[in-house]
Amino acid sequence: MVQIKYTIDDRAARASLKQAERRLEHPEKALKSCGLVLLRSIAKNFKAGGRPVRWHPSKRARISGGQTLVATARLMRSISMRVLGKVIRVGTSVKYAAIHQFGGRIRGNVTVKQHYRFIMRAFGKPIAGRKVMVRQHTRNVDFYVPARPFLKVQDSDRRVMTRIVAEYVSGGKG
Repeated sequence: MVQIKYTIDDRAARASLKQAERRLEHPEKALKSCGLVLLRSIAKNFKAGGRPVRWHPSKRARISGGQTLVATARLMRSISMRVLGKVIRVGTSVKYAAIHQFGGRIRGNVTVKQHYRFIMRAFGKPIAGRKVMVRQHTRNVDFYVPARPFLKVQDSDRRVMTRIVAEYVSGGKG
């Protein structure tokens, strides 16, 4: 009788799997690298005015020729990244971020804080420009804000992050 016997030495494979398992117990380094990819991508979203589809321009941007969501750059500068164990969080604590990310209707009374306004016309007639104080008051508003998703993960970001995690798990630089 003819017999064929195969012996598979799987010690190296088992060692590699153990190493991958140990690395996955503490993925903070890889997650931080992924977070930096996301922060760069979100900055590109603001710079491009939306990716892959451009955002609907705001009234302010149309009138002044500026960029949508970048009047003061407060929202853009507020984006932060944090790694907590096996979780990465990228986001903002700016109160108005959600309405811009998801869109929606703003309806109700809004308190307008006291501020100064520069006027050049009064009662429809031109006047020498001057600064006037506008007292705090409430205003009834009802308007729609279109969605301008700035916290958007691009397909290219997913590919880069997949590569980072794969390199990390396999013992590469990740």
